[in-house]
Amino acid sequence: MIRKTIKILLWFLAVISLILLVVVSPYIWKHWVTYPQLEKERSELWAKYKEPLNYIRLNAYKGEFHLHSYWSHDSRGKINEILPAVKKAGYDFLFFSDHPHGKLDTFPRSYQGVYDGVIFEPGTESSNGLMVSPLDSVILDWNKGDSVIINEVVKNNGLVLYVHTEKKHNWDNPDYQAMEIYNIHTDFLDGNDGLLSLVINAFFNKSKYHHWIFREIYDEQTEILSKWDSLNTKRKIVGMAAVDAHNNNNFRAKYLPNGKVEWVGPNAETIDISEPGLLEAILLDKPDSTGWAFKWELDPYFISFNHVVNYVFSDTLTNYEIKNNLVAGHVFISFQSLAKADGFQYFVLDSLNNVSAILGDSVSAGSVQKLKAVSPLPVKFQLIKGGEIIDEVDNVYEYEFNPQNNVGNYRIVAKLYFNDEWVSWIFTNPIYIYK
Repeated sequence: MIRKTIKILLWFLAVISLILLVVVSPYIWKHWVTYPQLEKERSELWAKYKEPLNYIRLNAYKGEFHLHSYWSHDSRGKINEILPAVKKAGYDFLFFSDHPHGKLDTFPRSYQGVYDGVIFEPGTESSNGLMVSPLDSVILDWNKGDSVIINEVVKNNGLVLYVHTEKKHNWDNPDYQAMEIYNIHTDFLDGNDGLLSLVINAFFNKSKYHHWIFREIYDEQTEILSKWDSLNTKRKIVGMAAVDAHNNNNFRAKYLPNGKVEWVGPNAETIDISEPGLLEAILLDKPDSTGWAFKWELDPYFISFNHVVNYVFSDTLTNYEIKNNLVAGHVFISFQSLAKADGFQYFVLDSLNNVSAILGDSVSAGSVQKLKAVSPLPVKFQLIKGGEIIDEVDNVYEYEFNPQNNVGNYRIVAKLYFNDEWVSWIFTNPIYIYK
């Protein structure tokens, strides 16, 4: 009887071991085969960098327009973890979108100012996908309703964005200035990526290949891009990207002043507060600069920042100039974990070969001899008009197209040949040609 029981137990353990091996083997394969191959291919791609000539006489500043700090109920992000991440990513500005604490929303709050050369500008994100940056000392009264808030903020030189554009919005509102054409959170929620798979992959690979784990979330947001193209036939709506960073998909622990330990889980919610015991003795270390004695993070700020970025062309780096040039459409988005897009430009050349407009500008057909784009890496250039690809060229650093007096909105998608396919790397805002 004992032998039979042992034999059954051994068979049971063997079956469980086999199941576990089948479950984890794809992630082990990624660690030893897939991700090292991607690293090698990316290094080879980076080696093809060529600095383009400078056609656009504005500086290109990098940053984000949608992220969260401790001011939001679902984040505990503090300056000493946000700032190192943004410096490592090479960014120049952050426009925060922290959730309001009530119907009366007071500004400034959270972080505002210049920190080690990086602009931090406070903003607010309502529950229905409206992001507002007043750029002023003001109290927003959400009781007035979105339409009134949008109108007042824009009239007073502030910024209004539609975020989470997979959701319903009042697209006919005449005042909002820009919309997300990509959002990491939206991408994750599209149903193509399982949280359990992401967590298992992170368990095996995040210490060395965190960026590739994040990259696997990517799916082109075709419906949102189509909506954006459609809206731009009626009036200019600027497209921008969002990391929607919270640094809140994690498990962390910290010592409290009373000596107890607080365990914090997803959405920055407290799991437990208790006296330190055996578990804490094993897992907790000396608190780091942020106060955490234990961290297992799925979406730390740097990984989010390095995933996708906005390049804004502006003569100077101030909060108002970044806002003004975003509203002007002088912006393109780039997936930076693939490669930095420093030097990429999209503009109009007139008959004298002078730059007469840049991305986001409206220009008369008579001032357009060519649409031109230059890239620091060889790409497939796709020219999009009204949501349709009207021209494309493979594996080149420069691209030119003569629209031949055809009015319309022309934007560029630049794709890198990577991992045996052309993958979207850059989306520009359109150039608007009129009679």
